[in-house]
Amino acid sequence: MMKYLIATLISFLIALHGSAQSFKIDSLQYQGSSENIVNLVILGDGYTADEIVYFQEDAKRFTEYFFKTEPFSQYINYFNVFAINTISEESGATHTCTASDCPKVHHNEENLHPRFNQFPTRIAVPEISPNTIFGSSFDNAGIHRLVVPQKGDKIEEVLENHIPNYTQVVILVNSPYYGGSGGKYATATVNFKSNEIAVHEIGHSFAHLGDEYWAGNQYATEGPNRTQEADPKKVSWSHWIGTNGIGVYSYGAKDSRAKWFRPHEFCKMQYLVAPFCSVCQEVFVQTIHNKSNPITRVFPKADQIVDVKDANKFGVNILKPSPNTMRVRWYLNGKILTHNQDSIYLNKGILQKGINTLKVEVKDTTLLVRNPNHQPDGFSKTWQINAEKDFELDPVVSTWGDTLETCFNGYQALTVKNPQSGIIYKWYESEKSRKPIATGSNWVTPRLKKDNTYFVSAHYKKKSSVKKPIHIKLLAEIERPTDINVALSNGKYKITVNQDLLKKYKLIWDIGGKKSPLRGQSRAEIEIPMDEAPNSIYLELIDKVSTCKSDSFEIKLK
Repeated sequence: MMKYLIATLISFLIALHGSAQSFKIDSLQYQGSSENIVNLVILGDGYTADEIVYFQEDAKRFTEYFFKTEPFSQYINYFNVFAINTISEESGATHTCTASDCPKVHHNEENLHPRFNQFPTRIAVPEISPNTIFGSSFDNAGIHRLVVPQKGDKIEEVLENHIPNYTQVVILVNSPYYGGSGGKYATATVNFKSNEIAVHEIGHSFAHLGDEYWAGNQYATEGPNRTQEADPKKVSWSHWIGTNGIGVYSYGAKDSRAKWFRPHEFCKMQYLVAPFCSVCQEVFVQTIHNKSNPITRVFPKADQIVDVKDANKFGVNILKPSPNTMRVRWYLNGKILTHNQDSIYLNKGILQKGINTLKVEVKDTTLLVRNPNHQPDGFSKTWQINAEKDFELDPVVSTWGDTLETCFNGYQALTVKNPQSGIIYKWYESEKSRKPIATGSNWVTPRLKKDNTYFVSAHYKKKSSVKKPIHIKLLAEIERPTDINVALSNGKYKITVNQDLLKKYKLIWDIGGKKSPLRGQSRAEIEIPMDEAPNSIYLELIDKVSTCKSDSFEIKLK
């Protein structure tokens, strides 16, 4: 339903553009406001109207693969994924076969998958020039596998009319032959290696990673994973040297290759079958951080003055990696107030007279990033709270009111409602007690055999609130049944109690030190063979309404 509503809304917005060509949008993943999220947009080239169902399958297949790849699997919550069902007049991609490596020998493969995903790399390529929406073609720069969409203006037009605030674009080209490219748009065919090609190309277009295989001098440029600097202490990935196979490796033994270096010998930027190395994963995570904001919502509205009467609850909605490595810290007037909470409650008694500054700071502490210069301060939001005077600490409020019921000889958990940050809660046995019996927002009493009253107060620095009484009222004690009968007949002990007990209580028989519900639970009569009988058995009663338990009553047999 959510995906349908989003697609409907987007389609409505597209209609406002007038006569612009519009296409159906599938929301393959939606996490929230696009202002804070990485918007991944998938376009199709070379899919006719009759083949658009194939595009939908290919887009879903790519999305599933993408989020199984590290580090994207950990940062799935940071992405929206939209697939725009772009339609071409004709199917496929342009092959001029002008590149010297254009495959021209047919391998006579049989039983190929109807969606091309079993095509080998070098199956024979026909010379064709179909009319497609983005004009994707092979044989660019004399390299057959270099597939590039030629109609950049059309791509921008489609994006502007559908998802103008896109972050990353992936173009899936409806061709069975191996190929793809990076650049502004990550492009990949639907060859059986297409998903790995697309993710590799995203390394170029999203994170500006370089190829870690040698593609020629024209592609040899400095980057986060490629350099001419050979000193391990000076390379940009020096903080990773010696970990997870990271070092300084040359591209080759002679000519230009010997003068360029990469961080790893088995990375997806070199081999499709490999994972991304630690350096490339770090760059991806840094890019995600730079292109998104984990704070998607704040309440009340931040960057404004909040009146003290409204300064009760403050909170943030946060995008969290999986596993969650997000650190949250709250500061009041520059001093740490609390940490790792998405929302807090404030007691106005901790505010100073005048303007107070409340700040929340959010930082991803993932071990995937070691770069000490990356976002040292994280992301933050601030509020100004105007306190026209000094206030006393607000009295404590109990979650369940001032009077609680509990079972005779039972425990009772006492809990502060909406514990306030920076406040220390102290529990006392009497109103006049100076020494607390416990501290914290939650406390469990000892077993109680009579009604009792405890007191709790709030403390902040030298301030203390009044002590709040919480009364504990005990329910009636469950008495031992008066009519338990034990009889020995025909080599068996027969133990009976009044049938009326079953109306109010569940009966638990403890036979030979082992509770066995199957041998007498909620039965008013049980039998035990004399040669199996212990000296005593025990009976507990559980009130069906309150669930309070009685003591364990001994019943002597011998």
